[in-house]
Amino acid sequence: MITMTSTEVRQNFGEFLEKGSRQPIIIKRQNREIGAFVPMEEYQKLRQLQRQELDQAITGISQEAKANGLTEALLQDILTEVNPS
Repeated sequence: MITMTSTEVRQNFGEFLEKGSRQPIIIKRQNREIGAFVPMEEYQKLRQLQRQELDQAITGISQEAKANGLTEALLQDILTEVNPS
């Protein structure tokens, strides 16, 4: 993985984009890692993994709620009590 300073990124933006389209680049400022630039394909993979994790969490919570007797009607009653508007 490549590391570049924010100054190097500014001064060599074309090179930064070219390298970053092929592999991740860590960006540092004052010797601290402040961000990362990743190729779009890797970003899309990360987003897909996040969506899968969220779907799994939602499924697990839904199953637990159902096992504990929460129904759609009961949930609606609770939500109405919390936010009557």
